[in-house]
Amino acid sequence: MNNMEIVENEITNDKNTVTDTIVNAGIVLEGGGMRGLYTAGVLDYFIEKGLYFKNCYGVSAGATQGCSYISKQKRRAYNIFTKYMQDKRYASFGNLIKEGNYFGKDFSLKKIPDELEPYDYDTFKNSGINFYAVATNCRTGEAEYLKIDDMRKEEDMDKVWASCSLPLLSKNVRIDDEEYLDGGVADSIPVVKAIKDGNNKVVLVLTRDINYRKKPNKLISIIKLKYRKYPKFVSVMERRHSIYNKTLKRIAKLEREGKLFVIRPKSEVKIGRLEKDVHKMTDLYNAGYNEAKDCFESLIKYLKSE
Repeated sequence: MNNMEIVENEITNDKNTVTDTIVNAGIVLEGGGMRGLYTAGVLDYFIEKGLYFKNCYGVSAGATQGCSYISKQKRRAYNIFTKYMQDKRYASFGNLIKEGNYFGKDFSLKKIPDELEPYDYDTFKNSGINFYAVATNCRTGEAEYLKIDDMRKEEDMDKVWASCSLPLLSKNVRIDDEEYLDGGVADSIPVVKAIKDGNNKVVLVLTRDINYRKKPNKLISIIKLKYRKYPKFVSVMERRHSIYNKTLKRIAKLEREGKLFVIRPKSEVKIGRLEKDVHKMTDLYNAGYNEAKDCFESLIKYLKSE
């Protein structure tokens, strides 16, 4: 591949020897709750092909998908969603009542990675990939791009947790002297950040089809009450749909100019943010995998181009 800095390491993956390639480019992973199964399918195809990106930006569910991608654990993200969404320890309103989080924190951050779906901490740490979890600062209402180096560190794990902590369904996450919530509030698709960081090539993995446009939040009155101590956070929540739709316009322009490569669902995604239907989740995962496969040749051409 020309016009790219490449680092290659031979590894064994699914009993077949493949060559890992880290391209000097950025990949942006949009969130969306269970719509992240689409992203999981895309990334698992990349794992299969040994394709990785020097800089990875994960938002909300996209941050959790990025963790398993960088640790090179194919189907791990799929397994977690499909096996445990029905498990009340993982996801339930009981958790919300007891601890203030719909998704059980100890179960998610300890039980799953340390026992049920063991996480490859060493592969992540030694990957050579710069990984950023996007979170929204409750005080400033601004997006922060929190670099993660070692998933064994509690602070780094908290950064991922902050990125996917949904308003109204999660407690604020304190890191140092600041509090954070879902990164998708302030910057759902951090394409501008990826470009500003110097990535000449940027790949976006979106979880909505090309015709989707976000509408105003119907729960804004509750949000104003719940987060009244954080007026700038409330302000960005009020404007979130507008910010998101403007970002889509920017993406469309950059895509037409050949400056971005976008992978997105070909049709409307009809799956709930907290979906528990395994069949629907599997269909979406397969769609992501197959669509990544279909566009892979075009993606490589994009990455090689001047």
